[in-house]
Amino acid sequence: MIRRRVYPARRLVAAALVLAAAAFAAALIAAVSGELWLQQREQFFLAASLLLILLALADYWRARHPPALKLVRRLPGNLSVGKATAVTLSISHRGLERRCSVQVFDGINDTMEAEPMPCSVELVPGQVSRSHYRLRALQRGPQHFGPAQLRIASPWGLWQTLCVCADEAGAGQTTVKVFPDFAAIAAYTLLATDNHTSQLGIKKKPRRGEGMEFHQLREYRKGDSMRQIDWKATSRRHSLISKEYQDERDQQILLLVDSGRRMRAKDDSLSHFDHSLNATLLVSYIALRQGDSVGVMSFGETQRWIPNQKGVGNVNAILNGLYDLQPGVSASDYVAAAEYLMAVQRKRSLVILVTNTRDEDVDELLMALKLLRRRHLVLLANIREKALDRAVVEPVASFDDALRYSGAHHYLESRQQTQQRIHSQGIYSIDCTPEQLPVQVANSYLEIKRTGVL
Repeated sequence: MIRRRVYPARRLVAAALVLAAAAFAAALIAAVSGELWLQQREQFFLAASLLLILLALADYWRARHPPALKLVRRLPGNLSVGKATAVTLSISHRGLERRCSVQVFDGINDTMEAEPMPCSVELVPGQVSRSHYRLRALQRGPQHFGPAQLRIASPWGLWQTLCVCADEAGAGQTTVKVFPDFAAIAAYTLLATDNHTSQLGIKKKPRRGEGMEFHQLREYRKGDSMRQIDWKATSRRHSLISKEYQDERDQQILLLVDSGRRMRAKDDSLSHFDHSLNATLLVSYIALRQGDSVGVMSFGETQRWIPNQKGVGNVNAILNGLYDLQPGVSASDYVAAAEYLMAVQRKRSLVILVTNTRDEDVDELLMALKLLRRRHLVLLANIREKALDRAVVEPVASFDDALRYSGAHHYLESRQQTQQRIHSQGIYSIDCTPEQLPVQVANSYLEIKRTGVL
């Protein structure tokens, strides 16, 4: 506990107001009626006021000496943006002689939501009391907790003591890292063990037999092609033996993430930049599991370079390298980002550019994509606002609706023409809403792997 403050409770204020109102009413009636017993009211109200003052002073003395409290906040050191997490507050005390109810206001900042807040907890002599609430972080990056505030009622309820308590668990519990939403990674991991990743929308298509590395021999299965049969092993075992292939490993994957002003747009509680980070994490995890090497580069407001690395465990390095990155107000320079990437990445790679473009960006974007195409295989992931899709399906009931429909339809046609221009340059591209982005990019990566074009 670092400081206290005592202030009147509602009960004391209400008692004083009732007493004052009664004195005023008695004076008014006495002035009108002239009755003698009402004219002796001063003695009665003086005695009542003196009694209230004495009670308030006695209760104030006890309120100034609350029990010594110690608060411990327990929560994970890492949170996921937009996801609710349980937080436990443990309150121990010394010198408590009676049960009392305490309201706790935890020191969350304006980038967090808590339910319920304040928390109510009953302090019991000789016991540690606990309270729980659900915390939801609304913004990535390091988030700090301030001191918790505890409001304790005096024994007679005439005063309240506000105690400001520091977290006794140490500095490690007052600062947490809020990461991008890695729930998609957890779901992929869970479903991949049972080959149920189609539930996430991630598709697995039959292999073509090209661009694949030999993995192992196994018994023939219905549907295996004749080219998969190993005839020498079949003659030795006197049963059909097939060759099993796996996707080529040790390939380079680079994710180029736009952090400029366009990525600040929101269709829901998350910005387009947050959705792009979610897609980056999911694709990085899948690629690292496939045995590929993954690197990430941001451009626009902030340029950050995470060099290529292999191994599933390195997804934590990518998380730590991106979790505090925020989109800014600067315009993104696609050509400068492409030139820098060409300088630092000499080996042929699959470059996945995640951005949100407008018509005025198309020429510069095409220049950057052509520059990258000289050495790398390029996939453009372009984010499309959901409002555009809604505008062309909502009924048209007025002239304003017609203008909105016409404008959205024209803009979507322009985006489609841009997609065709990009495809004509031998560049892969997808155009999708923010929620579709992680799965769309993952499917595109897997399809490129299976075709063996990298």
